[in-house]
Amino acid sequence: MKSIEEKIEDIEDEVFRKMSLLILRDMDNYGPEKVANEINESSQGNYYVVPTEDGVREYVSSLINKKFK
Repeated sequence: MKSIEEKIEDIEDEVFRKMSLLILRDMDNYGPEKVANEINESSQGNYYVVPTEDGVREYVSSLINKKFK
């Protein structure tokens, strides 16, 4: 039986996975420039995503890497 901490970690992992997939799906639907601009606006200057496909993919990779360090 999993502990509460393990269950929370599983939920966090699933949230990061779904968030990454949603960002990539939005990029396919709306284009990388629109997705990057929305991320940049919501970050309020805390970080910058280059408005290209590579820039958005790099951002998603950094999200995943932060989670699993």
